[in-house]
Amino acid sequence: MTVVPMGGAVPDAAELRRFARRALRGRRLRLVVDDEAPVDMPQAVGEALAEVVAILGEGRPVLVVPQNTQLTTGEAAQLLGVSRPTVVKLMEDGVLPFSRPNSSRRIALHDVLAYKEQRSRQRREALDEMTAEAVDMGVYDQAIGKARGSDDAAA
Repeated sequence: MTVVPMGGAVPDAAELRRFARRALRGRRLRLVVDDEAPVDMPQAVGEALAEVVAILGEGRPVLVVPQNTQLTTGEAAQLLGVSRPTVVKLMEDGVLPFSRPNSSRRIALHDVLAYKEQRSRQRREALDEMTAEAVDMGVYDQAIGKARGSDDAAA
């Protein structure tokens, strides 16, 4: 998906973010297609569009799917960046809820995204804790000093 303004030039990220912020402030949005009459858009559409535009403005891809989307174990694995057997184990261990509409397992997209966010938060917290311990022990400052020393030697 590419967002191109009326003039044909690709907008920069800052311009897209400004547009998204304006759209989120509750301004009335209208859809205009060629010579057709403008159509007022519901607030929810404006908010969704603003979110999509902001993400695109950061150069990240966007996929729009219904909130109640069910994923296969393979799709969940791809989204989480793990193997399919890992997802199956998470399901069997009760970490990820799933259903079996037929012989295969399905998992709700919102459950996969919630697990992904929880996992990311835990990783950030662990990294923050490790960094704090390294600072307390003086290891962090030593590593920075060595890195700067090698940068100075290379220059």
